[in-house]
Amino acid sequence: MKNGYQARSSWEQPAGLTNSTTRRLIMNAQYLLRALACCMLAALTAPAKAQNVSVTDYQVPVSRVDNLRIDVLSFNLTTEGKEVVHEQGEIGFVYKKFYTSLPFAYFIDALTSASYFRQFSFEDSERTGTYDMNLDIQVQKYFRETNKFFYFVSPDALMRKGFDRPQSDVIIGLGYGRFINATALRKAVRIEDFLFEEGVISDFLPKDTMITLGQIIEKEAEYRNIYGSRTYVSYWYEDMSSEIDKTGLVTGGGNIGPIGILRMREVLTQEQISDRFFGWDINAGVQYQLQTRDKDIERPPPALAINVRYSRPVSWRMQVNTDFKLDTPFKRDYFRREYNIRQNVDFIYEITNRIAFVSSNTLHINKKRDQDARFRHISNISFTFFVENKISLTAIEQISKEEGSPFRQSLLLALNYRIF
Repeated sequence: MKNGYQARSSWEQPAGLTNSTTRRLIMNAQYLLRALACCMLAALTAPAKAQNVSVTDYQVPVSRVDNLRIDVLSFNLTTEGKEVVHEQGEIGFVYKKFYTSLPFAYFIDALTSASYFRQFSFEDSERTGTYDMNLDIQVQKYFRETNKFFYFVSPDALMRKGFDRPQSDVIIGLGYGRFINATALRKAVRIEDFLFEEGVISDFLPKDTMITLGQIIEKEAEYRNIYGSRTYVSYWYEDMSSEIDKTGLVTGGGNIGPIGILRMREVLTQEQISDRFFGWDINAGVQYQLQTRDKDIERPPPALAINVRYSRPVSWRMQVNTDFKLDTPFKRDYFRREYNIRQNVDFIYEITNRIAFVSSNTLHINKKRDQDARFRHISNISFTFFVENKISLTAIEQISKEEGSPFRQSLLLALNYRIF
């Protein structure tokens, strides 16, 4: 079979693994899959509440995300007796900014990581460090406010240790589709759940009220700018509670009172709620490298670049995201004979308001002219425990296999801190 695939009649044991180790890995994977299946079955078979609003009902004139967090913070020190034999540290920052309106949208993703390593068993050992900085930007403008056709410009830059200068590319093209951030509506539903379970409201709120409540939640920055950082909260909460009070569903016909305000505050300031997106888009354009990482390296020819994104909330607790990218050079004898394909699929399940499960699978295919395609597959299974609104602890089990390399398995514990 072409492109590096070979027919196999039976499963082959990855290189470097014993039979007993392989059996343990298979058993562990089975247990993980069974546990996940039980969680999903419980979620899908639980009695459904007659909520009057769904994620895709949300309509916003402006949708935005602004998030900066410490994504990885780790330090490892190994001693033998009183002597240090091993030292290693790593830190990573992630910044995401997202803005979309009917005529205009932009996305900014910046990832920075740095690490160092020192092995004291070697004489005159010194700390060896590395770093990685990646910036992706996409700016898109819709042709009409009621249309989904848009044109876009997408520059990116990459800088790593060993580069003489940043490597930068740009893609210019056309696309179709739209993404909506419905996280504010998810927070409104969480507030509604609290109020209904504790008898503050007698029934679920109307859909229009829920959408308006989500829009008020999303306008927090606007309230802060108008009323000031010290006093805006009282006006913000007053408008949210007033929207609920006027439905007439508050028990006793009054207002939600201190208990309702307390539950609002708990959801908006103490709980960690995963982002909710829905929608899709597809775009195609010309990719051109503006600058190579070394001035002696010749710039590659322009290439065709295709990107397809899709996000769908399965329920209020479950979300599926997928991202597909392909690029191939326009140069003669290289088009379709040399390409890069990357497919990523994420599944997010909020087990409770403090525990989240995430499964991520990435397939990378790299094909060079006159060579077979090389495949790399990475699977991550993680559980995130939210200590409080800005701090979380994540346990990640990673399984990876690259063609021509041995099977790898790793376990990572990461502490995350969201700055804003």
